[in-house]
Amino acid sequence: MLSGKSILIVEDSALIAVDIESVLSELGAARFVTAGGGETRLPSSITDDQFDLAILDIRTASVIDNDLSSMLKSGGVPVVFLTTDPQDDGVPSFAGRFETVQKPFTYEDLCGAIARLIT
Repeated sequence: MLSGKSILIVEDSALIAVDIESVLSELGAARFVTAGGGETRLPSSITDDQFDLAILDIRTASVIDNDLSSMLKSGGVPVVFLTTDPQDDGVPSFAGRFETVQKPFTYEDLCGAIARLIT
């Protein structure tokens, strides 16, 4: 499903990030870049990069970089938002294509959201 795709992961929990990376590997992602382990800004190498999909913890992404949402929208990058609260205010402000997955999530939850975005 993700053969040849490049994915951005923004997640502050190392355990969750590793789980996501495992799913992406199983789905055939060519490359994934993970950020969020306490950083307050994304490295410039990431903001200059091109991604086919982003998987973002809503709260972590909002803390890391105010320009993250703009970067993804301008590049037309679809986003899977991860949240503990499905009513989180961060989702409606994103104008691009997105899916929301509530934590804790299953393999099927994440794969389903990715499949709906990568068509």
